[in-house]
Amino acid sequence: MTLKSLVTGVAAAALVGGAAAGVTSIASSAGSQAPAVQPVVWDIPMPQAPPAQLEAPLLQTLQALAGGGSFVGKASYIQGGIGRIEGIAADRAYNRAAAEGKFPLTFDVANIDDAGGVVSADVTATSALGTTATQNVQFVPGPSPSGWQMSKASALSLLSAAG
Repeated sequence: MTLKSLVTGVAAAALVGGAAAGVTSIASSAGSQAPAVQPVVWDIPMPQAPPAQLEAPLLQTLQALAGGGSFVGKASYIQGGIGRIEGIAADRAYNRAAAEGKFPLTFDVANIDDAGGVVSADVTATSALGTTATQNVQFVPGPSPSGWQMSKASALSLLSAAG
């Protein structure tokens, strides 16, 4: 699969659709008269929130964008909505990809990183033809039914790569 056809499929779906912290461990010296050396462990990453908490809503956002219908109705899944020209371009990209038999798409979300309100994840889209492509996509909290929207920058990046 060429990058353009992969990006076209993902763009159609898109417009169609820890920081490491130091942790200390202190040994107890309750029974000792003399001061004891206390071991310290540094540079151990703090546990991350389980990706499963975010994976399902992010997949819901991607599936809604990749579903049929005009993108005008999918504006709640894109940060800032979809403008008239963007909607027309997304509808054309989706229709072209659908005519080529690329839909339905299935998604796999990996390497979810929640950076305080902006979530980035490596999204792998697999077309009905079996071709796959992976791209890093950013999501932001929003009013969509899943609670997450694709960032405007990610959506525009996918659309321009598909064009």
